Amino acid sequence: MDPITSLNQFISTILGRPPEPKRLTTYRGHGSAAYELTPSIFRKPITRESEHLLLRELIAAHPEDFMADASALEMLVRMQHYSLPTRLLDVSMNPLVALYFACESVKKRVPATKGPYRTTQVEADGEVIVLTVDRERVRYFDSDKVSCIANLARLAFERKRLIDVTLEQGEFNESLPIKRLLHFVRQEKASFEPEIIPSDLGDIVLVKPKQSNKRILAQAGAFFAFGLTEKLSDGNRAGISIERITIAGDMKGAIITDLDKLGINEKTLFPEIERAARYLTGSLSTGAAASKILTGAS
Repeated sequence: MDPITSLNQFISTILGRPPEPKRLTTYRGHGSAAYELTPSIFRKPITRESEHLLLRELIAAHPEDFMADASALEMLVRMQHYSLPTRLLDVSMNPLVALYFACESVKKRVPATKGPYRTTQVEADGEVIVLTVDRERVRYFDSDKVSCIANLARLAFERKRLIDVTLEQGEFNESLPIKRLLHFVRQEKASFEPEIIPSDLGDIVLVKPKQSNKRILAQAGAFFAFGLTEKLSDGNRAGISIERITIAGDMKGAIITDLDKLGINEKTLFPEIERAARYLTGSLSTGAAASKILTGAS
């Protein structure tokens, strides 16, 4: 498929996809088509190995922000909100939200066509990834399987490395790292039985979180929770289909302008006051937007 060059073309592409009643479709936008479907915690060795420390350090520094969180998933969602690396991968139920993120500015270097310089910077093509999931792979915030995957974040890296998902279930639940994991799970589910299915910890599931976070609500957000698998690649995961839609880099600005007309912008997607202020300040740089704001104010 040729790169998308306009909002109308993107909407036509989405509407042209056949319906799949027995599956759930989600969307993720990348500012560069070179980016991979990898949660932020797995992108660098230092964050992968320090996952359990990052979680504790943030809670220790800002305990009041985590007081209402009753589960490891809720803690990870809050960490994601504050841009700390987690094993969650954001997606949206709204394709226009994904398109907005696909139009974020990302520069790449290409050979220069003229002048003394060998390379020059241009805007990279973006990408909207359509992830269609079998219904049985979808879980809610209170799922036992999600609790087990989310609590892996609290387990020390050395113990995560010792997890052997090839063991028989009884032996698996008696192993030292899983006993420690059960301890964490029971802190949110006191009666949880030692019956973790080994394959569950190596899985990737789509999680529908509580809509209690303003940003999740604004972005129609959901998450893929990754267990011991660190990357989602095309064709390597049963029950998850991946389709990629390229967004032309040189048309990102025009598409962002059109999305703004539909109410998809920094102010609506990031309801925090500082992001709204940044959006309004940026709007003053364009005559039409400034006129609209000033007219409304009067």
